[in-house]
Parts: sequence; structure tokens; C-alpha cells
Amino acid sequence: MGDPTDAATSSVPTDSHCRWRGYIFAYDLAIVAALLLAGYFYLHAGYSFAAPTGDEDVSNIDIAIRAMWFGAMGGIVISLKGVYDHCCAHGDWDDCFNLWHVGRPVSGALTGLITLVLLLAINPKGTPSEPVVYAIAFIFGTQERRFFNFLSEVAALVVRVPNEDQQVALKGIDIQPAEGKASAVVLITGTGFAKGATVTIGPNKLGNVVVAKDGRAIVGTVPSGSGEAEVTIINPNGDRAVLANKFTYET
Repeated sequence: MGDPTDAATSSVPTDSHCRWRGYIFAYDLAIVAALLLAGYFYLHAGYSFAAPTGDEDVSNIDIAIRAMWFGAMGGIVISLKGVYDHCCAHGDWDDCFNLWHVGRPVSGALTGLITLVLLLAINPKGTPSEPVVYAIAFIFGTQERRFFNFLSEVAALVVRVPNEDQQVALKGIDIQPAEGKASAVVLITGTGFAKGATVTIGPNKLGNVVVAKDGRAIVGTVPSGSGEAEVTIINPNGDRAVLANKFTYET
């Protein structure tokens, strides 16, 4: 059997762990100082890519540089929080995250730059609001999960195929009420209903047809007829679907 003291001593922090925690803390403070110094010289030494039309003009290149600065600062803030949360005295400092801490200002800066690119992709004709860009860059610099969620949402907007919703397979599910007289209002549910779709009950078309924007419902008035009749939905492209249940005319 092993020494019962092994379990107790395994959680005791080593000198190496404590040293690395101190190195990371010093590294973060040095990066903060470097960022503050760079920001000071950038703002006061006249380095700017502003258009020559006015002293207050700010180009997208300037906004990108500042967004990277805020993103890098956000990365350092979350790194410092990690140093604080994982105190060496408690034995939960993990050297495996040392590289993560070192890379935080770089990944944060890239996040700030990509944030601006994504905002321009969403609204290419508009001028991004500087406070909004900087705030988002800082927040995303501290939280990778929110950034990648945002990236996913923007990607869905940018690469979405026009009329994508109409590519859903046409399918009729139900008609309610399933019994009624001519001129009664009925609701047909299903998927893939396109704008301009027609519905027939037997040989006659449903009147006053309205197709829901999500393509999942059609409302209209029952045409004249008798007995039981099949309900057929026909999209403008020729696709058609027949409901499993029929509509029954009341006598």
C-alpha cells in the first residue's frame, strides 16, 4: 500500500508553482504598464491615421488600433483575475495555464480587431460607434465564450443564403377545423410554405390566403364543395404536399 500521507502532500503547492504565479503576476503588470505607456504616446504624440478633412476625424485604422488596445487590456484583466482566484496558498495553481496567461494580451488584441471587422461586416455602410466598439472589445477580451458566440451569430448573418427559409421541405401537417361550411376560416399547419402558395380543397382554391412569414402556417376561407375533400398545398415553384387528413363539408 502507498504512504497515506501522499494524498495530503499532493495538494501542497511547490516552490515552482508559486514562482510561476509570481512571474505571471509580474508579467501582467508589465504588460499593463506597456499598454498605458503606448496609449499615452499614441494619443499625445500625434500618431494618427485620421483623414485630412478635420482634426477630429477618426479613421477605421485608428479605431482598429484602439479596439486592439482595449481587447489586450481585457485579456490582462482576466489574467489578473485568474492569478487572484487561483491562489498558490490553496494549492490550486496549475502550471498548464501559464501559456494561457502569457497569451492573453495577444489573443485579446486580436479579439478587439476582429470585433471591429465583424461590426463592419454587419453594417458595412455605417460608421461604428467608438464607445460601443471599445466596450465590446474589452468585454470580449475577457471572455472567449461570448466572443465565439458573437462570431457564430455574425457568421450566420453574413453567409445566410437569401430566401433560406423557403428551402425547408414542404410538408402539410394538419387543418383546423377539419369540418366546416363554405366561407369558414381554416388554419393549415406544416413547414416550407412559401409566399404566394395556393391551397385547394378538392378542386377549388382556398380564398383570402395568408402565408405566415416563418412558412409554418396558412390561413384562408373554405371554398364551396361537399363531402370529404383532399387538402393540397402548392408552392410557386411547383412543389406540392397533400394533408393526410381530409376536410369534411358540413351539410
